[in-house]
Formats: sequence, structure tokens, C-alpha cells
Amino acid sequence: MKYTLAVLMVLFSFNAWAAPFVTSDPYPSTVTQPDGFMVSLDGATAVASPAQAVTGGVRLHYDVADVSTGSHTVRIKAYRNDAVWGRLESDEAVFTFVRPASPGRPAGIGLEP
Repeated sequence: MKYTLAVLMVLFSFNAWAAPFVTSDPYPSTVTQPDGFMVSLDGATAVASPAQAVTGGVRLHYDVADVSTGSHTVRIKAYRNDAVWGRLESDEAVFTFVRPASPGRPAGIGLEP
């Protein structure tokens, strides 16, 4: 029985990702598709985030699970590397969100008769 359960768990396992993510709508196939995005969180140095392939095009998909409690600002530019013109960048998009605080620690823990 243990082996059957172990085999079933392996066969029906799935990937788990951290959440939440900052995402964009997919770029329509009628416009130039970006190679990736430059993402700056709270004024830090921008980091490259590759474009995520989705049905119909590509989109931004950036993990913000490790941010601290409070308000945060994300600045994003899409980019495309061109063989002749070099790196081409979009105008900047700005997104602000708030991570809520965790509840306080429970107090008065004890046993009750």
C-alpha cells in the first residue's frame, strides 16, 4: 500500500510556484514582440526578466513573493534586441501595489481545564 501511494504521488505531482506575480496582458501578434523586460522594484537596479510565452504572444511574468510588508513600486520597460539598431526599449510602465501585514502573534496561550 505504501508503494502504491508513493507511485501515485509521483505520477500526479505538479509544479508549485511562489506567488504573487506582476504580469502583463499578452502582446498581440500584430505588434513587435519583446525579448524581455527590465524590471526595477522600489528604485533598485533594474533586472532582466525574460518574456514568458503564452497563447497569442508573450507577456511579463515577474515574481514579487519576497517583498516586505508595505507599499512597493515596480517600473517596467519592454526591450527588443535588434541586429542593426541594438537594444530598443519601450516607454516605462509604473505599477504600485501593497503587501499586507501579517496578523500579530497570539497571546495568552495556555491549557484550559
